[in-house]
Amino acid sequence: MTAKPRVRINARNEISAINGFSVPPGVYGRGRRDAARHDISELNGWSPGIAYAGSDYFGDMATIMGRSRDLDANNAWINGGLDRRVEAVVGGNIRLSAQPVYQLFNRDYAWRVKWAADTQPRFKVWANDIDRRCDARMMLSFGAMVKLAYLTYIRDGEACGEIRDDYRGIPNPTNVLLIEPERISNPQDRALTEGPQLRNGITYDKNGAPTGYWVASRHQNDPTPGVEPIRWEWIPIRGKTGRRKFLHVFNPRHVAQNRGISRLAEAMVPAKMIDRVDRAEVEAALKSAILSFFIKSPGTTKDLEDALASADDGTADAWISDYVQYRKEAPIRLEGASIVHLLPEEDVVTPSRNSPNANYPDFVRFVLQKIAGSLGISYPQLSQDWAGINYSSARALLNELWRSFLEDRHFFTQAFCTPIYAAWLEMEVANGDIKIPGGPANFYRLKTAITMAEWIGPGRGSVDPLKEANANNLDTAAGRTSTVQHILEAGRDPEDVMNEEAWYLQSRADRSLAVPNHNVKADAAGSDAADGNGGTEQDHDGDGIPLEDKKRKPMEQPA
Repeated sequence: MTAKPRVRINARNEISAINGFSVPPGVYGRGRRDAARHDISELNGWSPGIAYAGSDYFGDMATIMGRSRDLDANNAWINGGLDRRVEAVVGGNIRLSAQPVYQLFNRDYAWRVKWAADTQPRFKVWANDIDRRCDARMMLSFGAMVKLAYLTYIRDGEACGEIRDDYRGIPNPTNVLLIEPERISNPQDRALTEGPQLRNGITYDKNGAPTGYWVASRHQNDPTPGVEPIRWEWIPIRGKTGRRKFLHVFNPRHVAQNRGISRLAEAMVPAKMIDRVDRAEVEAALKSAILSFFIKSPGTTKDLEDALASADDGTADAWISDYVQYRKEAPIRLEGASIVHLLPEEDVVTPSRNSPNANYPDFVRFVLQKIAGSLGISYPQLSQDWAGINYSSARALLNELWRSFLEDRHFFTQAFCTPIYAAWLEMEVANGDIKIPGGPANFYRLKTAITMAEWIGPGRGSVDPLKEANANNLDTAAGRTSTVQHILEAGRDPEDVMNEEAWYLQSRADRSLAVPNHNVKADAAGSDAADGNGGTEQDHDGDGIPLEDKKRKPMEQPA
């Protein structure tokens, strides 16, 4: 027979265990930390369970995804915020910057630059094929596919695609088929086999690594009549050579999580709140406009009926008829206004407009700040309200956002773009169009080293171009940064910039033009107030003290 646990409570109300049974902290009212207590009003009744991340989201996935897409389609704030995020992180024309680890191939940096210069144009032509053969549906360029995939990633929580091979008139048959995430699901005949090796349409090995995906042949809610019944196809994550065949990108927040969660999940309640307040404000304004004034009469409704009633013979009151006829013959006119004649002792009353929320602008700002924080953008970006932003706050805002954008760009492009580039490069090497040191076999031995790449997206932008250009020059001169880094931050490819500069200088030399002098401050050029000492309009002598002339006391004139 199992013994019942007994506890002892000492004078300090501390609970200790007897006969080997432990007492979980907080069970009897007080834990070791305030966060575990239940007798605090703020924590009373708050006892969320610890669910398994591998299946916790499965029941809510369809609801959250449907609501996120509805917000994107019908909420202007959410739609604009998503667009701002996509524009800043990947844009519509992301470009490859091949960066193979040349040391592992016993090559030098010059070889890396030359190899990248040969590889990148070939990828660029494939990515921007005029017939869009990089897209399985032949609709989008590679950059447009990345943009759509990233939008799906932040709105739906995950992005999916299949890497395929279809020979359609170009040497490299690699193409990508974007797939909506909800099509990844358990087949109907395997719905009851959910377990460690099959969860939410994804199969796993004994270590928990995904091995493939069950993908429905069409969307589950496709209303097209006459379509074939849904079939599920299992697509392995890699082919026989290790070439990637399926892409599934999401940003997990738990170790065992296997499906993505929409970035809008935390913003849905505030977004619907602001929708309701917006509608209430608009309805109040419409009522105020429609019911612009009332006629206040001293009599009752019966008195008004008697005054307007017809006489016994069916004709209107003679006085009223005479009055109406007189006003027809001699109307009162006033340009731009309407004159209404009232009955005796009537008065015009204008109702006051009662707003549902007197602090509507402040409330909207508060809610939009919460939504902006959830989307990972700034409030001014979301609302387009730049009032009160000065140079210092704009710089701080840009620095904070840029770190977030770069982190997200690196994560997404390495998970989505780099596998596509590796699959494309494998086919290029197999065709003999791109050479690898050591031959094609070395591609598989050192696959990661040869496919290393960064992706050039939209530029960082600037708040004050002159100040930031001067700061970049100082950092470069001091060896803290490189010119290449500044070019990449501007969203340009350093190789393109140097080629353009070389062509430009050669073209000037061919025309007997002097080499341009770029060592000139922008506001000093063409300024009569600037001298040859590097001064500016504000700082004439270039000593760093602006408006120095105005601060000096005028010299006394001799008598």
